[in-house]
Amino acid sequence: MRILERYVLREHLFPFMIGFSVVVFLLTLDFMFDLVDLAIGKGIGAGVVLELFVLSLGYMVALAFPCAVLIACLATFGRLSQDNEIAAMRANGVNVLRIVGAPFGAACALAGLLVLFNNVVLPESNHRLANLMADVGRKRPTATITEGVFVDDFVGYSIFVEKVNDRTNEIRGVKIYQLNSNARPTTILADWGVIHNSKDGRVMSLELHDGEIHEVPPNEEERTYRRLMFKTHIINIRTMGGDLERQDRNARGDREMSLGMMQASIHKLRSDLKGAVDRRDAVLHQAGFASYDEFVHAAVPHRPVRGLQALLRRVTRAFSSVGGLGRSGVKEGTQPRFVSPTTADIIQMRQMEVGALDRRAQSLEVEVQKKFSIPAACLVFVLVGAPLGIRARRSGIAVAFLSILFFVFYYLCLAGGEELADRRLLAPWVAMWTPNLVMGAIGLVLTLQAAELLRRPPRKRPRARRAPAA
Repeated sequence: MRILERYVLREHLFPFMIGFSVVVFLLTLDFMFDLVDLAIGKGIGAGVVLELFVLSLGYMVALAFPCAVLIACLATFGRLSQDNEIAAMRANGVNVLRIVGAPFGAACALAGLLVLFNNVVLPESNHRLANLMADVGRKRPTATITEGVFVDDFVGYSIFVEKVNDRTNEIRGVKIYQLNSNARPTTILADWGVIHNSKDGRVMSLELHDGEIHEVPPNEEERTYRRLMFKTHIINIRTMGGDLERQDRNARGDREMSLGMMQASIHKLRSDLKGAVDRRDAVLHQAGFASYDEFVHAAVPHRPVRGLQALLRRVTRAFSSVGGLGRSGVKEGTQPRFVSPTTADIIQMRQMEVGALDRRAQSLEVEVQKKFSIPAACLVFVLVGAPLGIRARRSGIAVAFLSILFFVFYYLCLAGGEELADRRLLAPWVAMWTPNLVMGAIGLVLTLQAAELLRRPPRKRPRARRAPAA
């Protein structure tokens, strides 16, 4: 590597570290409040809280690296342009592409390391973080009680609380479903209550006040209903105890799997999906339908489409090779026919199974694409950051604004694409790679213009107005 390339890379090092630290700090702000609440309000030990913090850094690092690359390129090339070093290099016959080539090569190496990190380190850290959070929830049940959310972490109970006071352990707006094996759930309502833990931490007592109990007694007729009013009612729930017991669960979520695990899960889901489709089609054929779309059009009455939607359908049909058939292969004039409710319910249940398996497989395919698309953003941000830094020069406000603007745009496109892919509106690779392709094309054009290999469109000069005749 020549002296010039080493010099440019060395200038990137300090702003890269600063940008990386700032981004990680911003990403940890929201999680820090939860950790402080666990340490102070819930009584979790400092060692466990520190371990939670370290394990949570995994996904933050994966997002911080591309943004740090963008900040480093904007700051470095802005300084070089401000100090006229870019102009001096051009005067000595050094093309901008050579200057950009060194950070681009470093970004390629960084992207490769980030792919390995996303495939090896990140899934294990996410898995250990999920296991530790589950262990904390078993040790301190009050740590899992969230306002306005049903909590199912207690054996035999589902608890809903409107307000929680962590200092006094007082709860308000309590609704509890006590699950019974041989009877309907018992509903317990209370205006307020207090949570007490035993000395060994193995029993949590809910002292409820001003409430009522609704239940249907077992082995009674369906018309029997019991309502009990109480001033004080105590429920004892057995927990895991005061000591944190570590357990390793085998189940893994989407972000806890490596690439090999995801590919195996996708293959199994696609195999299960094929079997579910065959079972659904068998029921459809027995009912006299060729496809599920035909069942929907034939069994459910539809109003004729009018307006803009009808115009778009006619235009689509004009360019379609199917001719007089709609998208589902059913003529629009198909008359609805009677289908027994039992058969219709079975078909709908089979279709729900097909949809659930397809959504699950597609969500895993999205995570597979994300393991490569986020590291590839390092290359894209070099192409975008270098020419913009040359234009913005050394203005700190401009560097910060451009960094935030492009990173927010990229993150919104990534999150929006993931949501569309999970809803099966876009293919996974389209959703995850579109931000890189769009920003990469913009960055390539800007880089070629900075290297004077692509001419900018000439600016129109305003015509001089003639002076009015005297």
